[in-house]
Amino acid sequence: MNSPTRTSMGFVLMGLLGVLIGAIVVLFLAPKLWNAKQSAADYNLASAAPLAQLGGGDLEQRIVSVVKQTEPSVVLIKATVHGVQNIYNPFANDPFFRQFFGDSGGQQSRPFSVPASGSGFIIKREGDTALVATNSHVIYQADHIQVLLWTGRQVDAQVVGSDSATDLAVLKIKGSNLPPALPLGNSSALQQGQFVLAIGEPESFQNSVSLGIVSALHRSNITAGGGAGFPTFHYDDMIQITTPINPGNSGGPLITTHGQVVGINAVVAAEAQAIGFSIPINAAEPILADIEQTGHGPHIARPYIGIQMRPLDQQLAQYLGYAGSQGIVVAGVEPGSPADKAGLQSRDVILEMNHKKVTDPDQIRAAIAKMKVGEKVSFLVWRNGSLQPYDVTLGDRPDQIPQPPQG
Repeated sequence: MNSPTRTSMGFVLMGLLGVLIGAIVVLFLAPKLWNAKQSAADYNLASAAPLAQLGGGDLEQRIVSVVKQTEPSVVLIKATVHGVQNIYNPFANDPFFRQFFGDSGGQQSRPFSVPASGSGFIIKREGDTALVATNSHVIYQADHIQVLLWTGRQVDAQVVGSDSATDLAVLKIKGSNLPPALPLGNSSALQQGQFVLAIGEPESFQNSVSLGIVSALHRSNITAGGGAGFPTFHYDDMIQITTPINPGNSGGPLITTHGQVVGINAVVAAEAQAIGFSIPINAAEPILADIEQTGHGPHIARPYIGIQMRPLDQQLAQYLGYAGSQGIVVAGVEPGSPADKAGLQSRDVILEMNHKKVTDPDQIRAAIAKMKVGEKVSFLVWRNGSLQPYDVTLGDRPDQIPQPPQG
């Protein structure tokens, strides 16, 4: 065979070998490459699906629809609140300080009447009569209460009753074409991270809506109030929410994205941002029903000793002639209370409770809240230069039921 022929055959053989190698590569690698592309496509689809549901029209339109359905049943409550303002001494109403300064020396006070507002929502309607749920502190010591409907229409409101222990109240309004009652949900079914809406009248900005989440459940030992003649409200088993609430939102509903009321917004953490608390509707509903029937909530046994307390500071220690630097001063004793019966007196300095040192009134309050009526508490007390032990049997705190205002 001549040389050109041998060269041509070589090229042919090399070409066939290349084709064979290419076929082998495709045969073994193509499925893997296809599967990799398919996995990437599946991943992109899986990632996009929840984002479409979260940010797309479904949730957004549902929220818009819920607001349109529920907003008419949320009302603005306007009232006139009466109280006493302390001008120079913030403890002017403290019986302990009155013992040192008298009724007027170093203390001035004056009565005041100021407009106040809060929120509420219709929980029951029969014909031309509707009941409005709100917080007790919204109407505490208030009169000339009026309800402003979402249409701008204003109607007079009558206090059916309230319960300071749970910070709940019920108002009654009458008129034609009143909005319907809001449907109540199941607050026990709430989950951390669930979307919720707050509808109310913050700072009298009527028909305001905010969106947030349930940030925690079963929050306890929350207090609010206690100033300008208002009682201190204690809350347990609350829903913590990030839904922004502000003064005026109190008493408004906490609503799910399905349009059901699961809470009554009550208090905001003043020292924080976007931390609010709502009374679970499962706890509130039976109490609201009792208020409707009796004018007040059910009696709940709440242990107490019946004293007013102040942390000890250098000035108080000097007044009392006490050489120590830590303790709690008894500023007042409620007549007939467990503390009064046990012999505690104003100007006593409590050093220990149940053989443990105490320096802050909240320590005593928190400990008593966990005890039961009838249990005994041991105090070590400094009085007039000597130490004395006192055993106090916890009593049942009497209900403080504000009477419906007259006029």
